[in-house]
Amino acid sequence: MEPSGLKFNVLSLDEEDKPHNPMVNAGAILISSLIKPLSNKAEKFDYCMEFVKKMAGQEYVGFSNATFQSEKETGDRNFAIGYYMKEKKCFPPGADMIDSLDFYFQLCSIEVTCESGSVLAATLANGGICPITGDQVLSAEAVRNTLSLMHSCGMYDFSGQMAFHVGLPAKSGVSGAILLVVPNVMGVMCWSPPLDRVGNSVRGIHFCQELVSQFNFHNYDNLRHFVKKQDPRRQDGDDRNKSVFNLMFAAFSGDVSALRRYKKLWLLVWQ
Repeated sequence: MEPSGLKFNVLSLDEEDKPHNPMVNAGAILISSLIKPLSNKAEKFDYCMEFVKKMAGQEYVGFSNATFQSEKETGDRNFAIGYYMKEKKCFPPGADMIDSLDFYFQLCSIEVTCESGSVLAATLANGGICPITGDQVLSAEAVRNTLSLMHSCGMYDFSGQMAFHVGLPAKSGVSGAILLVVPNVMGVMCWSPPLDRVGNSVRGIHFCQELVSQFNFHNYDNLRHFVKKQDPRRQDGDDRNKSVFNLMFAAFSGDVSALRRYKKLWLLVWQ
């Protein structure tokens, strides 16, 4: 649960010879060995794909075989991390290190769009209930634990600055994506591939900082006597008309995904 203070793909374990957290490569590889340990490779992958699809409200979730093959062919450092953890006896009894790495490479190759990724983030923001389908995908406790780890460890070596300046749980990836969660409000997925020196999207970080500079989303913006920012949760008189207009436009353009979102939104409003 601790930030490593090192680059995400270094050969490093904590004082107990365990990965520092699940959001560095060592931790993610070890987690891969713990998912459905008695199942075969196909069953493990199908389980994770279905889980991500539930998180994303059955919006687009795909798999890139090209990425998978590339990960395997260029994954020497991850193999080194795997062998290092095997030496330190990190893996559970009966787990095969090579199979765990292969599964890890598969999970690294799952694709989402900004739209489906934002629903995934919104499920975390909504306490584990997908805002589109209404399904309870995660328990509230699991969401709390996940957001806590994202807040402290989710942005590589920028995690401390992210917690200070943005004050929201987030997870970045070297694909250029950032998944941002505003608890009880919304989820955001932004994608802009140019990365900074630690592997985070340059424009994605800038967006997150601009967001909390305008709106009171920072974790500590609710302190008394703090500078007042805009609160988008307070609706003005025009919001209802805008929602009706957007609903009609979605129906006209045949945007089924948007219609599903508005249906769920209106049900929440009327409840």
